[in-house]
Amino acid sequence: MIKGLGIDIAEISRVKQIYGRHPRFLEKILNADEIEVFNSLNTEKAKMTYLTGRFSVKEAFTKAMGTGLVGIGFHDLSVLNHSSGQPFIKTELFKGNIHVSISDTDELVITEVILEEEEK
Repeated sequence: MIKGLGIDIAEISRVKQIYGRHPRFLEKILNADEIEVFNSLNTEKAKMTYLTGRFSVKEAFTKAMGTGLVGIGFHDLSVLNHSSGQPFIKTELFKGNIHVSISDTDELVITEVILEEEEK
């Protein structure tokens, strides 16, 4: 059964601008595992797309939970990738299945999170 759906869209240039003015933005949004991936990326474009995507997924997750950022911090979840490249969310905030999708263009990142509870 679907418990929640969250969608977010973010401009890569806006996140890049924020990061340029506030380099600590990276540590505010990403946890250690995510920062390790960020640092392994070879181009600024790839890094900014990655940062924007993780920011957007975390926003979409809070929307799916129905709480917004109230009571949920960016470090309460990790957005990582399986070896196939498929993104997944690791968190203790939701015990069911979490489905996540990240898509991007040169300018935008759009993300979707679906929270699914097992039927009882």
